[in-house]
Amino acid sequence: MAFEARQSTVGKLLNDSIYRIPRNQRAYVWDEHNWKDLFEDIKLVTEEVATSHFIGSIVLMEEEEEDSLGVFTIIDGQQRVITLTLLLSSLMFAFKKRNMINHANGTKKYLVAIDTKDVEHAIVAPENHLSLTRIVEGVIAISPEDAAAMSAVAFSKSKRASGSKDELIVKAFQYFSASFAKMKDEELLAFRDAVISVAYVNIKSSSEEDSYTIFEILNARGIELEDHELLKNYIMRYIHPIEKRDDAKQVWSEIEATVGSNMKAFLRHYAIQKYRLGQGDKDGAYKKIRDFTDPKKAADLLYDLRLKAGYYAEIVEPTSDDRNAEILSFLRTHNVRVFRPLLMSLMHAREIEQLTSEQYDDAIGFIYRFYICYKIIGGMESNHLSDSIVKHSYAIELNCTQQVLDEWKNSFNEKLPSEETFRINLLSLGWSHSWPLYSETKLKDRCKLVLALLEELKSGVRVSEAFTIEHILPDSQAQENSIIGNLLMLEERLNAKCKDKSLKEKLPIYAESRYATTRAFAKRYANGCFDVKKRVDFIAKDLFEMVIR
Repeated sequence: MAFEARQSTVGKLLNDSIYRIPRNQRAYVWDEHNWKDLFEDIKLVTEEVATSHFIGSIVLMEEEEEDSLGVFTIIDGQQRVITLTLLLSSLMFAFKKRNMINHANGTKKYLVAIDTKDVEHAIVAPENHLSLTRIVEGVIAISPEDAAAMSAVAFSKSKRASGSKDELIVKAFQYFSASFAKMKDEELLAFRDAVISVAYVNIKSSSEEDSYTIFEILNARGIELEDHELLKNYIMRYIHPIEKRDDAKQVWSEIEATVGSNMKAFLRHYAIQKYRLGQGDKDGAYKKIRDFTDPKKAADLLYDLRLKAGYYAEIVEPTSDDRNAEILSFLRTHNVRVFRPLLMSLMHAREIEQLTSEQYDDAIGFIYRFYICYKIIGGMESNHLSDSIVKHSYAIELNCTQQVLDEWKNSFNEKLPSEETFRINLLSLGWSHSWPLYSETKLKDRCKLVLALLEELKSGVRVSEAFTIEHILPDSQAQENSIIGNLLMLEERLNAKCKDKSLKEKLPIYAESRYATTRAFAKRYANGCFDVKKRVDFIAKDLFEMVIR
């Protein structure tokens, strides 16, 4: 078995060689999520946020030369190579629209190769996507005048070779063209340079069968390969009968399309919830999954990955409009990833009916309440939860019973700060325009989260509408009046009525509020004897007891 592996760049890949993608290879399936991820990653290089972008490995099978041109069949990496070709094609089209002829001509060498007979050949030629070849030939042939007068949409539609089969090819060209239209000339040039400097591992194999063994050899030698590449290779190697591999490749493509640029994080979180990958596991997700998977059950692993990828996509970008989606969106907005293995296990338990919808809703709500008390109020670090999440996400995945759920919740509750620490932290939480210490917007947001959580726990009704923060005593009079003990939820119209009024005058207005906590305040302090710090004690006690309960 002969093979070669080395790190290279896209500029060297797409140069004086032809890459064929046989008809029996899977169709192009990347969509806007994938295009955006690649585009944004390369853009980071142009903005000098990153030094380069790495796209993993591309596996090639070398064929006989044709008129001095190297010829290769792409075994793995078709989606990336096609997308890079579309990127460069839309760049060349953009250069021509702006009459940047020299730069358009400089890009041509990455799209076509010229043989010894002076015949041009499209460098990337998928047999089942003729639209790509037509787009490449079209951007080379079109004049700057015609390009300037023609939209990218009209141009790409005119090059479409078939109906639905090439729809994504055409849409990708349109997507990149629309993105380039927003850039300045110098940004286009920087982007072109960043594309051709994209790094990858070039693997040349004598056959597709050999390529599966090559991946393991390269991994053992310490060659930089992504976990998802190694896992895909492992699965394909052990899929039997061999005739099932094309179907397996299609399933893997669906997984890639579903999780997009989150593949690395997805596999790590999958390995946590399915195989108990912990912080002490130095070998990473791939080896953990491989070592605990029977090769004869590679197909089962593949289909479980597809199932969990669907859950993961919903966690990362919720599509429903219920309370659970609001909580998932909240976690995403606050960049909270630590709960994702747990969430996948809970979603799976619900799907296989080990959890009722009510139990699932309660579990998601518990995560939300816990996070606010643990992080927003308690100031604790999320990574201190890692061991507990490994243990309990695995237990829930294995067999989700009420006892398992209770053990998980008790484990989390034990990690909350003490009630006294909780109270002290609440004393430092506040918001005010009048005092710089409390003026940051993020402090206002934290106060709103705590007030809304208290309302939901007290009333049993979720707070879905916008509300204002009312300072019970004027915050301008004392800095102490900025802290959360002096804050209430209040409708905007009622807040306006409270302006410049004394507490005694405000109490009847508070009693009109739809919010249970605000009405309860009006009743409790009807005698006007109100102490800000003592109310913090009440809030701390209520929250602490209700969350642990």
